[in-house]
Amino acid sequence: MRGKGAVAAAAAAALGLSACGGPPEEEQATELEWDADAQQYVIEEEIASGEVPLKVWIEEEHLAEAVVTSFKEEFKEEYPDIQVEYELVVKNDAVEKMSLAGEAGNGADVYMSFYDQVARAIDDGTAAPLGEYENVLSERMSGTFTDVVSADDQMYAVPVTTESMALMYNTTLLEELTGSPEPAQTWEEIIDLAGEYNDPAANRWTIRMVTSEIYRAYPILSAAGWQVYPDGDVDDPGFDDPELAAALDYFAGLREIFNVPSADTTWETVEEEFAKGETPYVITGPWSFSTFDEGAEANGFEYGVTTLPTANGGEPAGAFAGMHVAVVSGYSEYPAAARVFANFLASDTGAATIYEQTGQIPAITADLLSGVEGIADDPNVAGIVAQSAQADLIPQVPQYFWETGNVLTVDVWNDLSDTAAAQEKAVATYNELHGL
Repeated sequence: MRGKGAVAAAAAAALGLSACGGPPEEEQATELEWDADAQQYVIEEEIASGEVPLKVWIEEEHLAEAVVTSFKEEFKEEYPDIQVEYELVVKNDAVEKMSLAGEAGNGADVYMSFYDQVARAIDDGTAAPLGEYENVLSERMSGTFTDVVSADDQMYAVPVTTESMALMYNTTLLEELTGSPEPAQTWEEIIDLAGEYNDPAANRWTIRMVTSEIYRAYPILSAAGWQVYPDGDVDDPGFDDPELAAALDYFAGLREIFNVPSADTTWETVEEEFAKGETPYVITGPWSFSTFDEGAEANGFEYGVTTLPTANGGEPAGAFAGMHVAVVSGYSEYPAAARVFANFLASDTGAATIYEQTGQIPAITADLLSGVEGIADDPNVAGIVAQSAQADLIPQVPQYFWETGNVLTVDVWNDLSDTAAAQEKAVATYNELHGL
């Protein structure tokens, strides 16, 4: 990671991440009773007795049922009467809905969201600090994850699951081509293999990747020396950075080994083609595992997952990563119970339940992951976790960044303009949209 703590701190300052918009009656975590031996808050009597249910918002019904059952089982000795009710709320809508429902008194005590919406939740007062759980969670997960949900030296959400793109490789095919099933660590190695293996007339490529989105292009741009939002300042995504110019030139140069227009780099031409077993490498994420598992079985090959390649011996490649989080509502009347439930989702039991139900990778350290049932037998997880640990998690990315970045990526890949003109256009577009 490059300067991650500084990014989070700077972003917090730049985006005004303070709980100034929260409810004045909010009970701070420092006022709650902490059981040092159990390493958890003491749950309020109304919740512990079952007199009042704890309310949670989770998007998927099967996950909600499994998590609630698992939580009650975990605490059956200590809190045998505890009750939990869930409501199905889309993660992408949860913060906005909570800003209204919380004030009206009918919101959840705990809700699921995305990490890049925590900034807004803090500002709205719909995210409460986790208090003592910050120390517990910091021992269970990378600072990459905890920093990005922190502000003003407090942690405001529990990282629950993570996903990142990675380099996936056909071990069977690589051994046939190179004599070794081990993947390339650099773009230069991939370029060398492409010189021998590529056959454009037969639509045969050494690597396949989507080139129409900056989300997908960023691992190459970062490997070539560019870091997005270098100061964590939403005013400056770094589109005018000289290092981006060199990185874009490097990105454009890869058209020589994957000579496909960006509009044609789709799921069918990238992921589904890799699943046929005739492509050594692909850049994608864990959402492709089921497709690759089916393809590997049908076409008789094995595949692996590893970190994204570096360029010219430079920095490790960063990637934009996704992260689902659990947030304690600043409006909750039961802040201790809410924090206990949110923390449970990142516990050994909670992580195992979530992985079993969704296949999503818990946002805990690699050594803890190895103890989660099923993960130790899943060879694909380690590569995603390793790449996630060097991800660039930005506290808040405006939608117009993606729109502007996508145009920049397409312009350069398709040679619609030179690098300088593409950068100038991106800077002007971003500034115009940012000023609206």
